[in-house]
Amino acid sequence: MKNPMEMPDEKLLQFYLSNNPVALATLTDLYKDRIYNTVYAAVKDKYAAEIIFRDVFVRIMNNVIAGKNPEDTTFLRWASEVASQLCMEYNFKLNMNAAPAVHCNNDVVAAHPENLPGKIYYDSHTKIRNMINKLPQEQREVMILSHYAGTSFRDIAAKMKCSVTTALDTMKHALTNLRQLMTEEGIALSW
Repeated sequence: MKNPMEMPDEKLLQFYLSNNPVALATLTDLYKDRIYNTVYAAVKDKYAAEIIFRDVFVRIMNNVIAGKNPEDTTFLRWASEVASQLCMEYNFKLNMNAAPAVHCNNDVVAAHPENLPGKIYYDSHTKIRNMINKLPQEQREVMILSHYAGTSFRDIAAKMKCSVTTALDTMKHALTNLRQLMTEEGIALSW
């Protein structure tokens, strides 16, 4: 293997699949500063940023081993998308688990989630997430990419290898099926 720093990312991924750990170490060295800075800017916590940074490369390694490496994008963009997704998951979990402490007789007691002002809001989102998980895989993927990841339909179409019109139709069907699921299960969301 020639100088790994001069090799294209795709070639380094191929070498990694050929059991060459130096290839992944090279990719990590090439992009670690940009990816770490992106993660740190999103979570604003050094410890969490280090954990998420590590998880980005673990997820990438698992996807590469499973044969799910991107063919239509660069490694840096792929790693940034994974990092963004993990940051959103972290921030979501952080917001869901945030329960203010209540001082009572010099004892610190965690407030119960049902007494928090945003309880109805989080219950509604939990119901929506559960219903989205019941959608067919393609519809679920479009819905998550569009609403939760904020991905444009052009990028969704490129990721799914279909036209923008097909991606929009898939979203329309997902919303229709979601509405139908809500009707069948008698779920009314409170805002």
